[in-house]
Amino acid sequence: MEVNRLARLLGRALIAWSLASIILGVILLLLPVSLLQGIGLQALLWGIIDIIIALVGIFRQKEQSAFKVTRFLRINVFLDIGYMLVGVLLGVFLWIDSFILGNGIGIIIQGAFLFGLDLYFYQKFKALGESSA
Repeated sequence: MEVNRLARLLGRALIAWSLASIILGVILLLLPVSLLQGIGLQALLWGIIDIIIALVGIFRQKEQSAFKVTRFLRINVFLDIGYMLVGVLLGVFLWIDSFILGNGIGIIIQGAFLFGLDLYFYQKFKALGESSA
């Protein structure tokens, strides 16, 4: 599988997650439960940011090397772990009310999905780079 094709597949997966996050975020924000509103806020915000990142990646005209994408995804895997830790810290230490707790849970959910996605594609790009070397 060529690098650009795999990169587009990654972008489409991120767009699908982003759209689902945005839709779910809006729905949860409309509910009268502050915990769910916190989760919804994070889903909406992360969905908007992720869809922008995905669209930039998909429409990038520049040829990408498997090595560069692998390096980028490796960095993202560690950032995703950091996001989940921030969510845990928010929920454990800054839990003032259920809305804040919901935000922490929302960050953990988004970080966990991105961790899985980035790790999966990191392994794919790494194997692609090794097979072409």
